Amino acid sequence: MVGTHFDELCADFEDISPTDLGEKASSILNAPYLQEAIVVESRKLVQGAVWGANFRPIISLDVQITESITTLSGTRKPIHVHFLYLQASPQTYLSDEALRAIGIEDMVVAGESLASSDSGMRIPLYINGYRSQVIRSPNDSHFAHLNILGEDFIQASSAEVFFGGNEPQFAIQFP
Repeated sequence: MVGTHFDELCADFEDISPTDLGEKASSILNAPYLQEAIVVESRKLVQGAVWGANFRPIISLDVQITESITTLSGTRKPIHVHFLYLQASPQTYLSDEALRAIGIEDMVVAGESLASSDSGMRIPLYINGYRSQVIRSPNDSHFAHLNILGEDFIQASSAEVFFGGNEPQFAIQFP
């Protein structure tokens, strides 16, 4: 995928507005977007939902900063982050809004500060208790307001994705 820009690989997301994750998706997923998780444990089977006319698979997973991150404004507790699962994405992305909620705007990782909001730097986080490397959603992309769950996380966590059926359903099973 060297030299390929992610915007060229995926469909548009015009049907998902910047407020949808905090409003509509929170209601569908029964989890408040970017709020601290009450139960702090990884879940083995996470039910998502198939949302909208475009049948978008969405899921809420708890995201937490790793011990290698120092932050002044963030929380060490996991927060609910709503992801759009996109099998075609080789990488997991988090929006600026989600990163700010856990204190990434002022982070230091292994002695290096994140200088630019458009940095391609991989940020070590826990997603549902599994260590993962995420990238900030590019500010100039059509998915800047979205959190994309990519295949890198699915592979690293050895998870299985269930998506389909006559009445569309979506879930992720973790080992």
